[in-house]
Amino acid sequence: MQPVFTRGFRLHHNGQVLDGAEFPSGRTFVIDDPEFGLATVATSLEELLKGYHGARVERPDGQPVPTALLLDLVNIAAQAADSDDVRRADVARAVLGQLTKHLGYDVAERAAEQEAARALARGETHL
Repeated sequence: MQPVFTRGFRLHHNGQVLDGAEFPSGRTFVIDDPEFGLATVATSLEELLKGYHGARVERPDGQPVPTALLLDLVNIAAQAADSDDVRRADVARAVLGQLTKHLGYDVAERAAEQEAARALARGETHL
């Protein structure tokens, strides 16, 4: 599920509040210095946040999303969703569904794509 339009957010980093936007493709940018037109652009919000250690994202609904916690939760929930424990898998799917609704994209799918990209970068191939 992808949103129809770009979603704005605020990035809180080292006492600064930076404006940003995430496009339906996942591409993301943050305006670092509006006076000089400087911005940081990345292929995804997760990639963008690698350059802003300890930052948190605030969405328009006012709900802050701590990035490290979010990424850990996505990975834990994705693993639990594949579990043989039916109750645990159902709870994990519900959490992933809520995150997907809140963020506007399929978080499990995005996490799987990122893991595949990291494996490819390490030279691992799956046939």
